[in-house]
Amino acid sequence: MRSLVPDRLRNRWRDARIERSKMSCSTFMLYLGIDGELPELAHHTILLSQGYRQHLDSIERKHVLPDAPALYVHNPSRIDPTLAPAGMSSLYVLVPVTHRSAQVDWAAESAPFREIVLDRLAAVGVPNLRSRIRAEQMFTPADWEGRLGLYKGATFSLAHSLDQMLSFRPHNRFEDLEGVYLVGGGTHPGSGLPVIYQSAKIASRLLAADFGRGEAWTAPPRRRAWSSMAP
Repeated sequence: MRSLVPDRLRNRWRDARIERSKMSCSTFMLYLGIDGELPELAHHTILLSQGYRQHLDSIERKHVLPDAPALYVHNPSRIDPTLAPAGMSSLYVLVPVTHRSAQVDWAAESAPFREIVLDRLAAVGVPNLRSRIRAEQMFTPADWEGRLGLYKGATFSLAHSLDQMLSFRPHNRFEDLEGVYLVGGGTHPGSGLPVIYQSAKIASRLLAADFGRGEAWTAPPRRRAWSSMAP
């Protein structure tokens, strides 16, 4: 919003208010193409930090990088071999980190932090991973902000504190500019895929109603329960 709509045209969501708002965490991402299959790695794996409270504190309060980060690993090739070439695997690695802050210079920290993350992957059963990497894409909070326009690189937009949830977020029919509709994690009702889908439904209904097409919106037919589909 800060780059699309001039500050003078916004009343409620001025730059100053956005800067005062509490932002969510960000994510450090690795998308890896791996030589060989990984049968020892489950489809979904979560590795927690031993000092989990300290880890959260580094993200939410201190805005620094943790020494032993928690991480999530997705190994989709485990159930769908078409997601990588034959005999290879694709991995998605997500590490929750602080949103962009003055305490972390990602130009200097991205390479060392990548090494920490790769070392952590050995703890989930993927040793000697470096020599097997054939393709790689890395995303840091600086990339989320610079390449995709996320304020402070906060992957989940506004933090979900009580004063920033639901109707306290920017409205789907944007209150600051006529003819603008918002959808996504940064607007009502909030972040997370099921909630974002609801945001899309709300924005679509408002848009249809404003253009006199509200009667055309009908719910899809109910699908049969699984139990009734058995032969």
